[in-house]
Amino acid sequence: MARIPESFIQEVIQRTDIVELINSRVPLKKTGRNHSACCPFHNEKTPSFTVNADKQFFYCFGCNASGNAVTFLMEYDGIAFPQAIEVLAQQAGMEVPKEEESREDKARRQHSNTLLELTQRADLYYRQQLRGAAERQAAVDYLKSRAISGEIAAKFGLGFAPPGYDNLMSHLSLNSEGLAHAVSAGLLVKRDDSGRIYDKFRHRIIFPIRNSRGETIAFGGRLLGEGKPKYLNSPETPLFHKGRELYGLWEWRQSRDNSDSVFVVEGYMDVIALAQHQVPNVVATLGTATSEHHLRRLFQMVNRVVFCFDGDEAGRRAAWRALETALPALEDGKQALFLFLPEGEDPDSLVRTQGREGFLVEAEQAMPLSEFLLTHLSEPYNLDTVDGRAALARAASPYLQQVRGDFYRHLLRRELAQRTRLTEDELEVLIYQAPQQSISAQQPNPPQQLVPNRKKLPTRFTSSQRTQTLTLAEQLIVVLINEPERTQQFPLPEELNKLDLPHIDLLSTVYQQLKASPELSPAALLGRLMAQDKDQHLSQLLRTAHTAPMDKSTTERFCRDALLQLEIRIIEQHIIDETNKPTPDTKHLLHLHKQLDERRTQLGAPL
Repeated sequence: MARIPESFIQEVIQRTDIVELINSRVPLKKTGRNHSACCPFHNEKTPSFTVNADKQFFYCFGCNASGNAVTFLMEYDGIAFPQAIEVLAQQAGMEVPKEEESREDKARRQHSNTLLELTQRADLYYRQQLRGAAERQAAVDYLKSRAISGEIAAKFGLGFAPPGYDNLMSHLSLNSEGLAHAVSAGLLVKRDDSGRIYDKFRHRIIFPIRNSRGETIAFGGRLLGEGKPKYLNSPETPLFHKGRELYGLWEWRQSRDNSDSVFVVEGYMDVIALAQHQVPNVVATLGTATSEHHLRRLFQMVNRVVFCFDGDEAGRRAAWRALETALPALEDGKQALFLFLPEGEDPDSLVRTQGREGFLVEAEQAMPLSEFLLTHLSEPYNLDTVDGRAALARAASPYLQQVRGDFYRHLLRRELAQRTRLTEDELEVLIYQAPQQSISAQQPNPPQQLVPNRKKLPTRFTSSQRTQTLTLAEQLIVVLINEPERTQQFPLPEELNKLDLPHIDLLSTVYQQLKASPELSPAALLGRLMAQDKDQHLSQLLRTAHTAPMDKSTTERFCRDALLQLEIRIIEQHIIDETNKPTPDTKHLLHLHKQLDERRTQLGAPL
């Protein structure tokens, strides 16, 4: 199968009027230079969904949905990228040309399609077994004991894997190559010692795991009878990545529920039981902790994520891991809350005994992230003493630095100030003098005598609607989107890949694209990066670029200083690398220090 040429994708985007496209699905109202409507991707009463005709770009200040015509069509119509291009091309009276894939890309795609086909066949087989297998009674009795209706079982596609080692394998009737594919898909297991191949799921209730298009890509299985493990998940495969998928997400979106919150639970049955009791906005992680990708995906759809955990020690440990993951994903207007259930209860048991209203009443007691964070950090310290309060302030500093939203971080700082009896100014000095480092894996600081203090660049773009803290690379991307001609004026430093800084790869990609084609519109730039699978974060920055433009003199100074700052960091890294050698080259170190002084002088000089 051939792929769509990138040049054609750009032409389709250029020929598509995003206002006309969106207005055909969501009625738009002209508001100044833009168009607005209530967002089609989340429930709201006041319009926060805006379409910019100049940039051919949409964004929502409520749920952070954003993108170009292709992105909108994919999300609104629920179709894949190639299908979205086909639709837009047809509307523009264009025929989609195809170019041959590389041998590697073709082999990778064919392998994925083969695995997907096998997984669909297995899914159908398991569902048929639940309806008609001779051994199915144990599965039926189990589902009845959990009060699962036939309607909900069908909605979630529940199935049954009969006892025995080769039921699925016999049903699939595969040759040796097919068996290897089934092992790769996680449907079968091959023993390393004997080479024996057998069914992975045996005598289990089967829970299909679906991707955003509703395709079954993996399974979970609950054992019937005695044995271990009670729950078993598919392994990581080319189709299935546990850190990216969420059980129940597709089913929730199909329900057309308009809630502005979502519950994150730990088990399949929790999701199913809550859905049966008219609480559809529930997802579960898949045998792994909640990832930052999970949260960013959820925060695109809702403003509140409520984690549900058991109230025991294990539940609190899991909640703390979720908190650490949530901090970098928390932008202003977003909330993470923690619901600790009574001992011995889980969401499934709670909703079955107390019903929907009882569960929702319990959910109203969910603890805000700020309270959980500061209460947990306070536990080792005596806050009646100066030393205890100072220790809490130091312990909380790296956590507050992780928060992305300015306003939310300010509220956290205010609450911490109250607990430590410090003024906010005193606390801010303490926080921002502390090294900015990872919470979980702190790295040693570079030798201070070798790395002089850097001039601090601005770290915020502000508009009447939004205030957001951006990394240095993100700030440069925002400026370059608005003024691509700056790529001709200011060269990107060499050895940029030497820096382990957030979003450096995206900066390099955007810079090279705009330097080669400065006429690219923001929508076309997004489309080009969509073809390279780098579009998600860029779409968020495009929204910021629209809401926070700088004047020309400010951007010129900012570009020069920001790129000098990157050069300084590269030189500093060279200094650290040379110093850490068993026998540092003194002459080379002196040369590096001279370069460093020159760049620092340039950074402080006027244009």
